[in-house]
Amino acid sequence: MLRWWKIVCIILLTYTILVGLLLPLSPGITDVTSSGVNKGSITEISVSGYNSHFLQGEKSLKAWVKGESERYCCENIKAIDDQHLSAKVSIPSSTKHYSFDLIVNDDVDGTIYFANSIHLNSALTNDTSKTPAAINACTFDVKNEKAGFRSFPNREMLIETIRNLYFHVPIWFAMITMVLISIVYSIRYLSTEQLQFDHIAEEAVRVGIMFGILGLVTGSIWAKFTWGTWWTNDTKLNGAAATMLVYFAYILLRNSMDDEMKRARIAAVYNIFAFTLMIVFLAIIPRITDSLHPGNGGNPAFSKYDLDNTMRMVFYPAVIGWVLLSVWILNIRIRIRKL
Repeated sequence: MLRWWKIVCIILLTYTILVGLLLPLSPGITDVTSSGVNKGSITEISVSGYNSHFLQGEKSLKAWVKGESERYCCENIKAIDDQHLSAKVSIPSSTKHYSFDLIVNDDVDGTIYFANSIHLNSALTNDTSKTPAAINACTFDVKNEKAGFRSFPNREMLIETIRNLYFHVPIWFAMITMVLISIVYSIRYLSTEQLQFDHIAEEAVRVGIMFGILGLVTGSIWAKFTWGTWWTNDTKLNGAAATMLVYFAYILLRNSMDDEMKRARIAAVYNIFAFTLMIVFLAIIPRITDSLHPGNGGNPAFSKYDLDNTMRMVFYPAVIGWVLLSVWILNIRIRIRKL
């Protein structure tokens, strides 16, 4: 008989895959090019958008560059097509900054930006007396901050790979759920010496290893797109790999003994140490050392700057769905073990 939670699992994972992969990203900027912006001169810049609608919103197009305490409007803004526009920017010689954010707004896409996309040529500064007047008022009214359609946030560093949040992170939740179940049943075995508890603990570790490998693979793919390499000497990544080696050793340890009671007892004790090492490798060391991974080494967690309400509508069901899938697989393996 198909239990209700299996139906929920199927529904949640189907929803995660369809919505997580098909819902578009919000408009964004992928590239800003120029021959170099000089103080005291007017420079033309070219902007490349992603899922943008510059041509459709041309009548309401506004653009400006923003430093920490300064803002300068762009002029002669022209939409070449929906994904490309050109504009001219004038920054006076008196500016205190050498790096600016570019911000674009129209009635279709709302407000989109590219951080630190405008860099001044510090060595090429014109005579202050000949500096053209910079349009510095920027008093236009921005009526809409967001696009008028539901979408996932667009981050210039992540682009489409932001969807990996619905796979990489929930898969690790599933892995941790499995090792939690394993440690509970290892402790129950030590208390009762009933072999059925040892069998459940072993199968939970095996399922956890499978999800751990999937977590490493999806994380490696994400690292390639965001950090430019499949693997880097990062504390969190190395800790995850070390955790998998610890649980591989658990399987090898079991296979090295023939006596069933002895194997169950030693494996249960080792499992307690393995779980403790996992906490150290994944939760403690990355938080007190340098790490590129979000939420570790002083970096803000993903939820702090990327996880908006639209993503939460997919992320939380994804976590529940992947965890239920791991429990389903564990249930099948236990039934096969009994047979």
